[in-house]
Amino acid sequence: MPFIALEGFSGTGKTSLATGLERQGWLRLQESAHAVPKDVPVADRADTPADFSLLGATMVYSSIISKLRGTRNIVSEGYLLSDLAYAKIRFELKKSEAYPAMLTICRRILQEPAMKPDLYILLKAGAETIDLRQRDKDERERNMTEFFRTRYYSALAEIHDELGEKKSEVVETDSDLDVTLQRILDVIRRRKVVSG
Repeated sequence: MPFIALEGFSGTGKTSLATGLERQGWLRLQESAHAVPKDVPVADRADTPADFSLLGATMVYSSIISKLRGTRNIVSEGYLLSDLAYAKIRFELKKSEAYPAMLTICRRILQEPAMKPDLYILLKAGAETIDLRQRDKDERERNMTEFFRTRYYSALAEIHDELGEKKSEVVETDSDLDVTLQRILDVIRRRKVVSG
């Protein structure tokens, strides 16, 4: 059964698309920013303890993934590499010192075959779409500067290369949700990831 990770900047549709897959029977794992307590800062306001908290929220899923990997289709809104991309940017901006330790932890986790997604789907949307979707987010999750938006994708690509996580596909998400969801299902089938 497939395990896929939806990656993309805030506002590209990770939660909406994962919820669409959930309606089709997939097990949905929430993005770390949604899973931590509301008093943990996220987005461009996060700091060192917040980065460790966000990674910890993602790591809670490891037992679930390993136990259910062979019995359920699993979709994660973001995953370890997404947490790392944001932490790397905050590290570069001297807002957090967590990135080097997080990278070591994630490298170790991904050595476990059950923890490696079968496919990373990188979601991209135009600036207007992201701005519109950002307005629907609460103040805590609404972000970020244009720098964060631009740097997120290059930081994520660097992390994929460094960790050897090469199985990825780009999907544009400016279209209607149902159209985009069908695109994702088509990618999963074409990449021969689907079995259920």
